[in-house]
Amino acid sequence: MIPQAGPTCIAAVKALLMAILAVVLWGGASARAGESAEHYPGKFVWFDLVTDDLAAVRQFYGTVFGWQFRTVGKPPASYTIIENAGDRIGGMFYRASAAGASGSARWLSLISVPDPVQSVRYVEQHGGAVVVPPATIAGRGTHALLRDPQGAVFGVFKAESGDRSDTPVENGDFFWVDLLVPDPAKATEFYVGLAGYEASDREVRENVKRVSLSSGGYARAGIVPLPPAVKQPGWLPYVLVDDVAGTLEKVIAAGGRALLQPRADLLDGNLAIVADPRGGVLGIVNWPAASDGAGNESTGGTK
Repeated sequence: MIPQAGPTCIAAVKALLMAILAVVLWGGASARAGESAEHYPGKFVWFDLVTDDLAAVRQFYGTVFGWQFRTVGKPPASYTIIENAGDRIGGMFYRASAAGASGSARWLSLISVPDPVQSVRYVEQHGGAVVVPPATIAGRGTHALLRDPQGAVFGVFKAESGDRSDTPVENGDFFWVDLLVPDPAKATEFYVGLAGYEASDREVRENVKRVSLSSGGYARAGIVPLPPAVKQPGWLPYVLVDDVAGTLEKVIAAGGRALLQPRADLLDGNLAIVADPRGGVLGIVNWPAASDGAGNESTGGTK
C-alpha cells in the first residue's frame, strides 16, 4: 500500500525540503544529461525519495535497478542524486521516522509547470494545500510541494534550463505515474486545470475506468480508483524493467516486498508493485515499445 502522509510527516518533509532547497537542490547549477532548452508542461520530470535509512535504500535500489548515487552537501541538508545509465533521474534525502514506526519512506513526484507560483494559487483556490511554498534556486529553477483536494502529495517545478527531452526511456528509468484516488472524476478535473492536460478514459475491467492524462502529444500519467485496501491517496511512479519476474526476485533478495504480484489481467503479467525495505512504494513495468521510441498518446514512455 502507499505510505500515508499525516501532518507530522508533512511537517518534517517540509522542514527538510526547505533546508535542502536552500543548499543543494539537485547538485547545483550543472545541466543534467538529456536536458533541452524546452519545457514540457504536464510531464513528470523528477522523483524524490524521503527515507529514514539512506544506506539501506541505496543498497536496495542499486541492487534491484543498478542505480548509481552521488551525495552533495553536508547533513542535515545533504542530498543524494540518483543516476541511471549516467542520467540524473531523481534524488533521496533523510527524514527520521515517527516514534515506534518500523520504517518510513515515500516517493514524491514532480510535474513540470509554466509557473509554479500560479500553480500554487490554483491549488489553494481549488481545495488543495501548500506543503512547501515556492522556492527558487539559481541555476535550477522554482519548486513547490503541494497536496491536492483528496490528499495526494505532489510537486511542481519549472527548470531554469529546460526539461528532459521526450526521448525513449531506458530500463531503470521512471516510465509512468498513476494517481490512486477515491474520486477519479474530481481528480481529473483538478489536474486538467492545473497542468492543461487532455484527458481520456477507457474501461480496464467491468465498471472500472482508467483516465489517461496527456500533454504535448504524449500520455504522461494515469488516474485510477483507490483500491479498498489502500487508505491514503497518492501518486505511484513506475520504473521500466525488461523482466518483471526477474526484478521481483531481486526485490525479495534485497529485502523488499511484493505488494502486487504480476497478474494476467494487468498488462499480461508485465506489471507489479513493490516496496523497498523502508516502505517506499514503486511500480515496475515491462513495456517493450518504450525502448523503440513509442512514447505517444497510448503508451507514454518518454524521459
